[in-house]
Amino acid sequence: ETFLGHTGPISRCCFSASGNNIASASLDGTVMIWTYDTSTPVSRNATIYCSTEILSLDWECKSDRLLLIGTSDGCIKAWNVDAKRVVCDLNTTEAFPSVLDIKCSPVEPIFVSAAASGGAGSNYIDNLGFASLTVWNMKTWKAMTVLPLGEDPPAITSLCFNHNGKILAASAIDGMIHMFDMSAGLQITGWPAHDSSISSILFGPDETSIFSLGSDGKIFEWSLQNQGQILWSRDSSRFCYPLNDSKYCRHEMALDANGRRLLVTSSSFRAPIYQVNDSW
Repeated sequence: ETFLGHTGPISRCCFSASGNNIASASLDGTVMIWTYDTSTPVSRNATIYCSTEILSLDWECKSDRLLLIGTSDGCIKAWNVDAKRVVCDLNTTEAFPSVLDIKCSPVEPIFVSAAASGGAGSNYIDNLGFASLTVWNMKTWKAMTVLPLGEDPPAITSLCFNHNGKILAASAIDGMIHMFDMSAGLQITGWPAHDSSISSILFGPDETSIFSLGSDGKIFEWSLQNQGQILWSRDSSRFCYPLNDSKYCRHEMALDANGRRLLVTSSSFRAPIYQVNDSW
C-alpha cells in the first residue's frame, strides 16, 4: 500500500498496538493517521496540524486510541483518535524544549519523554545540549518524576521499555547507554557503547541483550547478563551516511517477530536486513 498526502519529507512513522493505524510525521508540520485494512481502500483517519517541527511520535501501547506527539518547542500533544482532537497539551520546562523521543509503558498508563536543552544550529548533534527524562501520568496528565542522569548529562536520543515496563533503556549523544529501574526511579547501570551519538536502541527478543545503532552506522548487540560484552556487530555505515536534514531524521532499527532479522533504515534507496543469530 502507498499512503499519499504529506507535502514534505516524512521524519517519523509508527504502527499502533493493533497495527490497524499508522501515524506519520512530516517536515511540512503535519501528523497524519492512516487506517490500514486490507479489505478496504486506504483511508486517512485524521490530519493534525502542528505549528513547529515534530521530533517524536508514540502510540499508547494498550489501544489504538491515543497518539503522543513531541515537538521542538517543548510541547507534547495527546491526540484522541476516536474524538479526532487533541485532548491534552503538555509542556516540558523552558530549559528543555526539544522533545527528541517519547515512549509509552507497555503495562502502566505512563510515558517517558526525553527532552534536550538545545537543538538549533547547523551542527545539530553538537548543539543538542543537556538531557532531561520526565515520567508522565496519562490519567492525570501531570509529570510524576524526573529520572536522575547526573550533572549536565548529554542529550538522550532514544528510549526503549522492556516487555513489562520495569526497565527503561536510554541512549545518549555521547555514546552511552543508560538503564533505569522504573519502580525505584533510579539508574541501575550504564556503559559506553559507541564512539559517536547513538541513533536508536532496541531490546533483543528474549531481553537478555540490547541492540544499539550509532550515528556512524555501527550496530552492536550488547549482553545484559555480562555488561559490556558484544554478542554481535555489523557496520552499516554505507547505508547510514549522514542525512541531509539530520535535525529531523535519524536512523532506526526494527526486529522481525522471531527476533532473527534486523532491519535498519537507510540514507539510500536500499535498506539492509541482517540475519542476527541462527540460535534464536
